[in-house]
Amino acid sequence: MIRRTLRKVCFFRTLTPGEIDQLLSISRLARYQGGDPVFMKEDIGDNFFIVKSGRIKIYTTVGGGKKKTFAFLKKGDFFGEMSLLGGKVRSASAQAVEESELIVISKKNFRALILQAPDFTLKLLYTLADRLNKCDKEIESMLFHNILGRLADAVLEMAKDKRARPVKIQVGQRDLAEYLGTTRVPVCRAISSLRRSGVIDYKRGELTVLNMDRLRSISGNSAPYPGRAPAHVHGKF
Repeated sequence: MIRRTLRKVCFFRTLTPGEIDQLLSISRLARYQGGDPVFMKEDIGDNFFIVKSGRIKIYTTVGGGKKKTFAFLKKGDFFGEMSLLGGKVRSASAQAVEESELIVISKKNFRALILQAPDFTLKLLYTLADRLNKCDKEIESMLFHNILGRLADAVLEMAKDKRARPVKIQVGQRDLAEYLGTTRVPVCRAISSLRRSGVIDYKRGELTVLNMDRLRSISGNSAPYPGRAPAHVHGKF
């Protein structure tokens, strides 16, 4: 089971069975209940984590106790590498959203892996670059998009790896507000607007995407959704 999970992590896919065995020998399993903290911001970083099952929220708390969620991580995703690469302390907090199981690699073994496996190191850098690019896009969205566009962006991000149709996302209004760095009131209004337009449905913490193309249009992202035929797009150049 752990071996199959490691195969789902992009930078472990090219490892040989022997290399996978070596990786398993330097890791351990940790289990968390929903709501349990994995680590807190400003903690000393001493482990690297891979999600074996469940869902993990990465967030920070700013003045007045307001929270900003950076990501919801699922099976095959990793986190906790930044403080092991020179940051020393955690730059954000991690919490289990539901019952979760994590593969844990210690700081010492993580550094040895970087030195001994150049493919792993290169793919790690690619992933970090993707995350920085996502942060840049989020800053742009906060500066130039209204709450409706930001909500559409967030829903598209959460839906990008889901294959079932229609797309269903388990997420509460508070989680959405923290993800957008705002409060529940404007998020509630934005959800109501998208529901009235027939773009989404939302009941009891489950958001269903009814019109993916329209959602992408509202977000300002006109690229076709994976698996759909490209629509005619009028662009500005």
